[in-house]
Amino acid sequence: MKKVITFLLFIFIWIGVKAVSGLSLVEWINQSFLVGIISLLVWAMMVIFRSGFLSLFFKGFRIIGSTIAPKPRAMEQTDRLIEADQNYQSFKKTVIANLAILMFLAGFSSITVSVFGLILY
Repeated sequence: MKKVITFLLFIFIWIGVKAVSGLSLVEWINQSFLVGIISLLVWAMMVIFRSGFLSLFFKGFRIIGSTIAPKPRAMEQTDRLIEADQNYQSFKKTVIANLAILMFLAGFSSITVSVFGLILY
């Protein structure tokens, strides 16, 4: 239910932008489509990074980077402490999941608004 309300809120925001700004219908359609595509792109990147698909790739670059410029022991100890902190890790996962859902809803609602705007045009 919360997702549906957020989706409708984004649609009403786009309608409010059209009412308040002096944009023509075509400019409004283009702006909403652009915001939608960018939001969906950010969502897709977040999903790919969360899935771990590129983790081996990034791990290789971390190894190369640590060979070129090694971290101080204090920094390595801090990194281990952060990785071991379960509260922080669960908080980080929750925030990233909620941000991904928000990006998807913003993108999908913007694309929906631009399609309905094209129908009206």
